[in-house]
Amino acid sequence: MAEQILSVTNLNIAYQGTPAVMDVNFTLERGKVLCIVGESGSGKTTIIRSLMGLLPVGGEVTEGNIIFNGRNVTNLSNTEWRSLRGKDMAMIFQDSGSALDPIQQIGTQFRELFQSHLHMSDKECDAKAIQLLQSVSLSHAAHILHNYPHELSGGQRQRVGIAMAMALDPLLLIGDEPTSALDVTTQSQVIMTMLEKAKELNSAILMVTHNLGVAAYMADYILVMQDGRVVDEGAPQDILEHPKHPYTKQLKDAVPTLEGGRYIE
Repeated sequence: MAEQILSVTNLNIAYQGTPAVMDVNFTLERGKVLCIVGESGSGKTTIIRSLMGLLPVGGEVTEGNIIFNGRNVTNLSNTEWRSLRGKDMAMIFQDSGSALDPIQQIGTQFRELFQSHLHMSDKECDAKAIQLLQSVSLSHAAHILHNYPHELSGGQRQRVGIAMAMALDPLLLIGDEPTSALDVTTQSQVIMTMLEKAKELNSAILMVTHNLGVAAYMADYILVMQDGRVVDEGAPQDILEHPKHPYTKQLKDAVPTLEGGRYIE
């Protein structure tokens, strides 16, 4: 039986008292991929921010539990969160360029990440960083350590973001629409890199996206959200062939066609 990494039960989230997410339930096992699909404002990003204790000011979990690796993380202190983020759970942001420190070289940021959790020399950090950058198909990795984020392309920054997220072998990798700002070819490369690294480490992936096609390709299980609620859920085949909610049908119909067929079919 697969090891359960994450269990979310009866999750309710509000912003300044106004409900934003209502009664969300799901589980995620090691080695599995869960995708949350929905339009902007559906609540999917709010959910993943709550999982990492990163709700903005005014946001709070008003009801429910988030059990990560056997531990309830709904009321952790800042110190406890810092020990988890990066090491046990990590996030790839929609625009990793904005998540990187613009005034520090990539190598310096890797060193800070490693040394905040592990006892490693600068030389050891650099060697590990080069290995990680090469694993996400970035050439001239040693040179990239000396680059600032603005000196890299969008695709390169996303790959750096993936490498940093995977650096400490997290149990849970969270993606906040990490491919939406990329061209189609780079999207495919980034998704394949995520899946390959997660398989190698036997990590779990939780990704939010507005693209049902992406979710159908990579997920073991899909949640469809609308207006803060889960309106449909199931394995990709069930979602595509037997959608239960009209909104799911709309999402499927919105996937572009090519020569009369959709690439999710």
